[in-house]
Amino acid sequence: MKREKDNLPWQAQYQAKLCSASQAASLVRNQASVSLGGGCCIPEGFVGALAERGEELQQVSLLAGFALKEYAYMDSRFKGHFNLETMFVGSMERNSIREGITSYVPIHANQIGKWLEARHPAVVATAMSPPDERGYMSRSLYAGLSHRKVFEKAEKVIAEVNSRLPRLNGSDFNIHVSEVDFIIENDFELTETNDITISATEKAIAGHIVELIPDGATVQLGLGGLANAVGYFLRDKKDLGMHAEVISNSIMELVKEGVVNGSRKSFQPGKVLGCFCIGNQELWEFVHENPDFIFHEVDYINDPEIIGRNDNLISINNTLMMDLTGQAASESIGPVQFSGTGGQVNFVHGAARSRGGKSILSFASTYLDSQGKMQSRIMPILPAGTVITTSRNDVQWVVTEFGVADLRWKSIRERAKALINIAHPDFRDYLAFEAQKYHWLS
Repeated sequence: MKREKDNLPWQAQYQAKLCSASQAASLVRNQASVSLGGGCCIPEGFVGALAERGEELQQVSLLAGFALKEYAYMDSRFKGHFNLETMFVGSMERNSIREGITSYVPIHANQIGKWLEARHPAVVATAMSPPDERGYMSRSLYAGLSHRKVFEKAEKVIAEVNSRLPRLNGSDFNIHVSEVDFIIENDFELTETNDITISATEKAIAGHIVELIPDGATVQLGLGGLANAVGYFLRDKKDLGMHAEVISNSIMELVKEGVVNGSRKSFQPGKVLGCFCIGNQELWEFVHENPDFIFHEVDYINDPEIIGRNDNLISINNTLMMDLTGQAASESIGPVQFSGTGGQVNFVHGAARSRGGKSILSFASTYLDSQGKMQSRIMPILPAGTVITTSRNDVQWVVTEFGVADLRWKSIRERAKALINIAHPDFRDYLAFEAQKYHWLS
């Protein structure tokens, strides 16, 4: 994709394409779709200038994901001016969905590129690293929430160059200066996501999970306190590999300690594979031009066929609740969108293709309701409107702080018994009674 026709050196092209954020924002027209990427790569100068035009614009679709803070364009006064769409729901998106500002797009993570292609964004704007000596910028930390094909097909491509962003190893994320139309220079501060404190319950769950992971396995870890806890307990393992959509501080620590070295990986041995990073400055400095990592587009990393090329692939993901037949609800509580499908199903299917693979879904056995009363996350029937993320046909290992249940190839009767055994003891009699009522137990 060469957008520049002449043969100027990339340095001269770079200078010629420099513009202000306001100039770049003036390119957006009514009814246009604009792709903004996500996380630390949402271009803060550009979206700030766009918000200043918000009340003059009509029906502009902003396609983004996983905002790490509240941006001006999320303000409720822009309803009808901006239509926000997201394929991943974090705390910022949860707030704006409640206010009717944002709408969730239900897709698997490996479909992000296809979704963006289908929306035909006229403008693509994202933060990138400064160019290297050959003139290549890196789409950097959150490139997995966009796709190169969208840059190739957009009418206008805007790079917001931020010297704080690292260059990630992997040609998928490279964009040459000649491939963009406008460049904004803006070293905005990157929002850090620090490790969540590990709870006693998470430690107990992690202790069960690591017993399912043999030395030499290749692991996919998610995010949050449980992922941190699993990472902590994995320090006693040897020769692990890593194939994960999210590269976090937990993974960095395992690489630093030599626990993750990829020496026994059957697919791309010695390399940590990922498609975006969530963490802090220490992580960003660690992944900068680090040859131990290879970053690819999410449709590659999350392709079940690619995942399955890793022998002994252990996929570890969270779910919110589960019914007694094994249906996993990982993204909504009733009709309220709490998270997103993300890559959970991609990795569940990938682990099923892996020789010796295992997929693990984990959760705390209880939660406190709005009245402060303890309730079970293992339920006879899920609340009305709850979205099923992972089908009971695909669920394998289920882990709570009270133990482990293997549901694969089990009948409904066997599943109900196994899940009751890892439910909180205070709810086991109730769950057994309900299971009998539905003729799942006799």
